[in-house]
Amino acid sequence: MGSKNNGRTTLEVGADGVAVITIINPPVNSLSPDVLYSLKESYDEALQRDDVKAIVVTGANGKFSGGFDITSFDGMQSGKVEQPKLGFVSVEIVSDTLEAAKKPSVAAIDGLALGGGLEVAMACHARISTPTAQLGLPELQLGVIPGFGGTQRLPRLVGLTKSLEMMLVCG
Repeated sequence: MGSKNNGRTTLEVGADGVAVITIINPPVNSLSPDVLYSLKESYDEALQRDDVKAIVVTGANGKFSGGFDITSFDGMQSGKVEQPKLGFVSVEIVSDTLEAAKKPSVAAIDGLALGGGLEVAMACHARISTPTAQLGLPELQLGVIPGFGGTQRLPRLVGLTKSLEMMLVCG
């Protein structure tokens, strides 16, 4: 999937059996199509490996993920970047791969976890964050409905009142 920034993830497995998947796409580790495909590949590899007992998803350089890379919409609309098939991100990656994983997973959140970044974190089995982490689903301010399942997962995790605040009053 060719995008201009070629974001990616890395997978490192420690002697303790914990696989650490790191999102790398400076400056805010945005979720470009390249990053999302790489995340699925890294996750699938970790799930298939016998030496992996648990998975941690994190972001590089003190930022979990600032969300979906909205500049990739331009490439998709112009035909320069292949559009993912319908439901690939929300169903196949987030629900079928992360949420349905048979191995426990934890999102280690530092810095930003906004939009799609928070939605990826919510699909993990557990989440841990630094006290200064910024969490929210600000897509509504751009006229976009969160599309990776966040509108369903967030109220279950923090309650309806707090989830509405995180969607409508971000920023």
